[in-house]
Amino acid sequence: IESRFKFNFGAVMLGAFIVTIAAASIPDTVLNSLGMDYVALSFAVIMLVQYKSIADRFYQAVDWDLLAFFGALFVVINVMEHAQVLALIGRGLAPILELGETVGPATMLFSSAVASSVTDNIPLAAMLAQILGNLDLAADSPYWWAVIFGANLGGNITPIGSASTLVAVTIIHKHGLELSFAGFVRAALPFAALQLVLAAGYVLWVL
Repeated sequence: IESRFKFNFGAVMLGAFIVTIAAASIPDTVLNSLGMDYVALSFAVIMLVQYKSIADRFYQAVDWDLLAFFGALFVVINVMEHAQVLALIGRGLAPILELGETVGPATMLFSSAVASSVTDNIPLAAMLAQILGNLDLAADSPYWWAVIFGANLGGNITPIGSASTLVAVTIIHKHGLELSFAGFVRAALPFAALQLVLAAGYVLWVL
């Protein structure tokens, strides 16, 4: 720790960022109307101003290839939306929605988990959220929770399934540590499967 003040400032701002992001999800509030992207950029500006003397270290540590990868993914999703590809996928999900409020959400959960494990949970969740939003489902529908659990927990199965895992694997490889794709799946699959089973139970019997 080079500076106790900077350490304490960073810790306080981290806590404030988490609280503000949570508050931004509350409907009919100023933060909700601004959006979480505004909150994130605002905190980024504050931190860069506070640490402007060493900001070059931050830029050097940023994995620009990874940022470009996610930026390209969201561009593809936006293009798919305007090209009506998402609408076509939504019509393809109709058989799952017709399975009822018990089998349907569980099927949605496991299918989104499998899709998340081979794509990435962030763009997948964004895509499915837009599709379900166009279907006029109730806000408390178990399908929403099925997508949340499936997309997030399914990302734990493979190293390319979530942004945080991609960052961790990139750091591991930079330090010359051996971690193969198959080795990651062997270690992660039992835990991810248990999490998905528990999530399915919650969706089926608690909601």
